Amino acid sequence: MKKQVGLLLIIVILFSSCRVLFTEQLRQKAEKQKIDLTKIQFYNSDKIVLTRTLASSEVSLASGKVTFQNGIYTEIIKIKKNTRGKCDMVGSNILNISFEVGNNRSLVFENNFNNYQLKPSNCKIVKRTSIALNVERAKGEPITKDVVKDVNECTLNYDGKVYQTELPIMPKLLIKKRQINKNKTSVRTAKGVKVN
Repeated sequence: MKKQVGLLLIIVILFSSCRVLFTEQLRQKAEKQKIDLTKIQFYNSDKIVLTRTLASSEVSLASGKVTFQNGIYTEIIKIKKNTRGKCDMVGSNILNISFEVGNNRSLVFENNFNNYQLKPSNCKIVKRTSIALNVERAKGEPITKDVVKDVNECTLNYDGKVYQTELPIMPKLLIKKRQINKNKTSVRTAKGVKVN
């Protein structure tokens, strides 16, 4: 059993290490090699959950999952960690990335301290309490305790509407490094010259 867990851990590490942060240096390297950024497969480093309150007349038009709680309709759109994304628009300091098909369904990622990270608007830092497992869970029953974390509470424009999102970590863009490190080599084999 321990061998299987160890093997699974090695496989996870190998697959997760294939992706690297998309930095300004990698962008410049891609552009120098004339690699079109719209042809690169992007991924998000952390999950993004978008929510908005709906009027009852909007429920049938919602594109995400709709929940009804305490008399309020809420639309929820989840973009899981490592979801594949496509670059729709390239700006001097930003990239618009789509994680699903449709018009106006791209998110803006901006170069911030050399990494391209999500650029929401109207952010404020709030304290959130969550229950986390204690380190001593291996000794028996899990012990829980409250953990207070700072969370970015922001708004995002998506699909022509304004959504709320809570981001403990600001998501960044990832790529598979081999996409940029491709070497183009032209090979020609000489056929030789025959003497008459």
